[in-house]
Amino acid sequence: MMDNDAIKRRQFIQAAGLGAASALFNSTSVQAQSSPTNNFHKPNVLVIMTDQHRADLMTCAGRDLVPTPNIDRIASRGTRFTNAYCPYPVCVASRMAMLTGLYAHSTGAITNKDQLDWRYRTMAHHFAENGYLTGLIGKMHFVNAHNHGFEYYLSINDWLMYLGPKVQHYANEIANHPMGPHFFDTVDDCGAGLPDVEGLWLQGSPWVGNVEKWNFDSMASPLEPEDHLDMFIARESAKFLTQYRQQPFFLVASFMKPHSPFYPPRQWAEKYPVDQMTLPDVGDISGYPQHIQRRIQGMASRGEKRQKAHRAGYLGNLAFVDTCIGHIYDALDKEGLLDNTIVVYTSDHGEMDGDHGLFQKFCMFEPSVNVPLIVSYPKHLPENKVTNALTEHIGLYPTLSELAGLEAPKKTTLHDITGAPQHLDATSFAGVLRNPDIEGPFAAFSEYNLRNKICEYMVRTRRYKYIYNHGTMHELYDHKTDPGEFVNRIDDPTLRKVRDQLRDRLFAWYNPEKNPYRP
Repeated sequence: MMDNDAIKRRQFIQAAGLGAASALFNSTSVQAQSSPTNNFHKPNVLVIMTDQHRADLMTCAGRDLVPTPNIDRIASRGTRFTNAYCPYPVCVASRMAMLTGLYAHSTGAITNKDQLDWRYRTMAHHFAENGYLTGLIGKMHFVNAHNHGFEYYLSINDWLMYLGPKVQHYANEIANHPMGPHFFDTVDDCGAGLPDVEGLWLQGSPWVGNVEKWNFDSMASPLEPEDHLDMFIARESAKFLTQYRQQPFFLVASFMKPHSPFYPPRQWAEKYPVDQMTLPDVGDISGYPQHIQRRIQGMASRGEKRQKAHRAGYLGNLAFVDTCIGHIYDALDKEGLLDNTIVVYTSDHGEMDGDHGLFQKFCMFEPSVNVPLIVSYPKHLPENKVTNALTEHIGLYPTLSELAGLEAPKKTTLHDITGAPQHLDATSFAGVLRNPDIEGPFAAFSEYNLRNKICEYMVRTRRYKYIYNHGTMHELYDHKTDPGEFVNRIDDPTLRKVRDQLRDRLFAWYNPEKNPYRP
């Protein structure tokens, strides 16, 4: 745990023609009841979350590579943040930080194999204690069987049971990760829910030797659209909204896509053929730290076809998950809940998508740490707004609490944990939502690789990004002149003062020299 000093510092159907999926969605959803809609004064909270969605890849953000009409609908009714940053570009660490309002260095939930201590208090606990029915449908990557405050929980395991023998198709998808050839030998990826609980298979995955090898000519999934996890999450979330609309609820609908497996249903895969993919120019990598250069070279060694396959699958996944999001938003509208529901759209971290020759996340470049964040509360907060305020993703916990009119969280734990922080690391950004034109906070922080020799820490201001890489070269990028982060100016004498100020600011937030997790 952190020391005391550190604690103190702190349209689908019209566009794609998915008749079968639509029919199944409608036929399995709970029928609307004739009783009146939610009349409680407390607003509902609906957090729609995807996995690995980079912030700039939305039509409402100005890029039409993948149309996102349903995410755009949420943005049109709320405020979209252009400078929201995840606390850690890895699934478990980022998600547990979001739920607890505590940085990964505070809780020790750092890698995708770490478990959040069940004694930490989450936003689910907070809303439940304030009279809300709390629900989680889909992925949260808990790694264990704890619900962490969610009273209604449908996990990936429930979907696997729904699939029955069709799980074979999903195992094949896990095994054929285009940028992770080792998955064919392990067929074990808890990050993609197979299995959903880490360490479940004591003798290794039973799927080893029982999967097919694919050639990446096409990224089309053999599963029908209605059988995909994301459509399952959409259906079950719609059921929840209908069944529990008469009481205040706090629901997290958490999708897998656009995260791997990169195999969208055929209708979406065919929109992004592998052989028609282009790859971004890598550029000059000589100014980057050696560990970044090695990773870029490792990606290049996978070959161009695998890289294009990754990109094609990722883009198709994003198009499909936007469709699924639309189903939930439609259900919310149908039940007459839009004006009494705070809706959040976000993701746990981004995706490099070939920028700098990198794929997935695991670094401090913008596509990896800048995340989509939209908050909508029609008739209560400004609508169709964009804010450039620097925002930390973990601020969702106190922000939603404030917007719902609840007392601010006062405790970080349910029971005593030695060394646990006494107060949240996170701060509310509700003020920005009420007035999106204000500048808001002036810095955002992130961290990565805390259990390795080279640990990475980032401070982002409006113009600059400083990255402290423990034990190796540091990084400094000027976003005014170099928004793509191609030129590392850490040794530029004209920026020495800026560098030193940012370093001091980072160390005031958290001192990397005192990281107890580093080997």
